[in-house]
Amino acid sequence: MSHTLMVETHGDPIGMIRQVLKTIWRNARLDVMLAPTNDSGEIKQIPYILHSPNELVDFNPFKPLMTSNTARFVPNFLQSQGNQKRIGAILRPCELRALRGLEKNHQVNTAGLLTISFDCLGTYPNEDYTWRTKRKGSVDQLTQEAIQFAKHGGIVPYRFRSACQVCQSPAGEGAQVNIGVIGLPIRQYIFLSFPEKDIETLLTGNGLELREADPRLIEHHRLTIAKINERNHRVSERIRQGMADVFPMSIEQLVDTFVECGDCQKCMQVCPLCAVQTPVRSESGKYLTEEIVRWAESCAGCGMCEQVCPRHKPLSAFFAFIREQLYQESIAPALPSKSRLLQ
Repeated sequence: MSHTLMVETHGDPIGMIRQVLKTIWRNARLDVMLAPTNDSGEIKQIPYILHSPNELVDFNPFKPLMTSNTARFVPNFLQSQGNQKRIGAILRPCELRALRGLEKNHQVNTAGLLTISFDCLGTYPNEDYTWRTKRKGSVDQLTQEAIQFAKHGGIVPYRFRSACQVCQSPAGEGAQVNIGVIGLPIRQYIFLSFPEKDIETLLTGNGLELREADPRLIEHHRLTIAKINERNHRVSERIRQGMADVFPMSIEQLVDTFVECGDCQKCMQVCPLCAVQTPVRSESGKYLTEEIVRWAESCAGCGMCEQVCPRHKPLSAFFAFIREQLYQESIAPALPSKSRLLQ
């Protein structure tokens, strides 16, 4: 069970998150860190490699843009750094899920990697991000808009990338350090959660005002995330019903949808799960069912595949539905039968 603290932000949640990360960097004696965003307006296709805690002054967790999944770069990055480096990685929730998927399939060994995740307030399509940044005048102004609605779970969701609209969960959880902002008055407090209590030692010093999290705020944080997850599930259902004639209702139908794609593979080129192992085809050219099952089961829902699809297929909704079907099938044998329930 995780242990949750809250830290006062004094009206500057981004500045406090940067201070928290600097403190963790120094106490963990990190050599290098991967970060998915910075405070500039640029649209960059790879994560940022930071070599000093001072570079965190440009880190912006609420920049509403996602052009790549950081987890895709972790295997090669860890290999390039060698075993002697102390490495950290800041990951969005879907990036952390992707990393866990790579671990599950034995495609990366994260032993020694310090993972940090944070609640995601959503991201815009690239074109919308550029337009909105110009309209607001700066990335900072666009970020402040997102922060303003953090307590209520983010701004109007239909503006986001479709993958964000059907996201499994925007909660930062499962990392060694998790930063919570959804459902919180983040101009006053943010959450810091740890699966292991001794991780708290990474926050000593640097003037952080830490205390035990208020149970009422913990519950509001949980309920707000639950509402977002339920809303996203309803959106996914509407997409499925609206595309009933082409929506894959089984793993076999999902395999068939890739037949018409020919040799495109753009979705696989950006998928973090395919970065190490691309799904294999049979001699007939059709993807093997077990390969697509592996892909769908581990799908993190980041939407990078959908973002590059030239046919504009709603791949995030496709995978979300099939992943749920596979999950239900996997737990079915463990569920008691009706006859047992009636006894």
